[in-house]
Amino acid sequence: MKKILCLAILSLFSINTSLWAQTDTLPNDLGKKVISAEGLKNVLESEDSRFVIVDVRPKSAYDMGHIPTAVNIPSGLVSDVENPPPTDKYIILYCFGGLTSPAAGEKMIANGYKHILVWGGINSWPYELEKSK
Repeated sequence: MKKILCLAILSLFSINTSLWAQTDTLPNDLGKKVISAEGLKNVLESEDSRFVIVDVRPKSAYDMGHIPTAVNIPSGLVSDVENPPPTDKYIILYCFGGLTSPAAGEKMIANGYKHILVWGGINSWPYELEKSK
């Protein structure tokens, strides 16, 4: 019985592991430049239109404070958003602590997005937050 239980747990883990994998499909090592808070801040300051920062937290959390310019796509479900970003943009995802954004990245890749970077959590953002009006 213990062997069956162990096998069941291991099979569940192996099925879900890909959903929680770090996703960095940005070209030219851009992911290495963006992965730190300072690197993401540099992207914001450059106003590079290739990048879209996506907050995958619930709207209520997004409204209370988010990284400047970020759009809100809760759980990465682009079908729930009126104007999702174009699929050819470089998407930088974050959540609260870094656990939800990898699964959101997998959903966005399944919806045709080619360039995804799971940045991590807003709790790693040391700079000022923007609030929704």
